[in-house]
Amino acid sequence: MTLFYIGATIGLVLAVIYLAVGTQSFLRIRRELAASAGTEALDNELDAAEVALVPGFTWKATLAVLTSFILLIIASYSGVFWYVLALSGLGTAAAVIVAFVLELRGDRPGQVS
Repeated sequence: MTLFYIGATIGLVLAVIYLAVGTQSFLRIRRELAASAGTEALDNELDAAEVALVPGFTWKATLAVLTSFILLIIASYSGVFWYVLALSGLGTAAAVIVAFVLELRGDRPGQVS
């Protein structure tokens, strides 16, 4: 039960940070779009054929889905493995927070990305 409370506390902290940095990133993108509204409207309209997939995305996404599926199957056999899923979710949230923070740090004036 102690592990649950530790995980719940970490999850709550990560959720607050996640929402804060996600909101900042959203507002930054909104400001950029508002600043360039109308001037580049025609340039930003892309056909589906012009949008390229990120190289390697398909195999990475497939591997992630398979891994999640396998973990769910394993978790169905024993309740102990549910902690693996919960900790994996916390790790994913932490990774997304780091990505948001790195993106926001690169958007500061005077910094070169």
